[in-house]
Amino acid sequence: MKVLVIYDISNDNDRNRLAEDLKKLGLTRIQRSAFIGSIDGSRLKDLMRVCKLRTKDSDVVHIVQLCNYDWRKISVIGKPWSDLNSLGGDVVFV
Repeated sequence: MKVLVIYDISNDNDRNRLAEDLKKLGLTRIQRSAFIGSIDGSRLKDLMRVCKLRTKDSDVVHIVQLCNYDWRKISVIGKPWSDLNSLGGDVVFV
């Protein structure tokens, strides 16, 4: 499945650790606090665990699961942080 992870974590160390954890799970950074990628069911559980571990009371992490139909409807306006087409699917760059 495809996932989009967006977070707002106030502690620099926790935020940096989460970013490193997301990279280790194979996700690709698309903004400073946003990652996207493909993930299987067992890694989705790891993703949930890691996000819970890195968040405190004032923090928030959004994990959005995307079906293939929605994935193909992604549009990017401006210069992307990374090449989303390398993740599979056709991303429209506007």
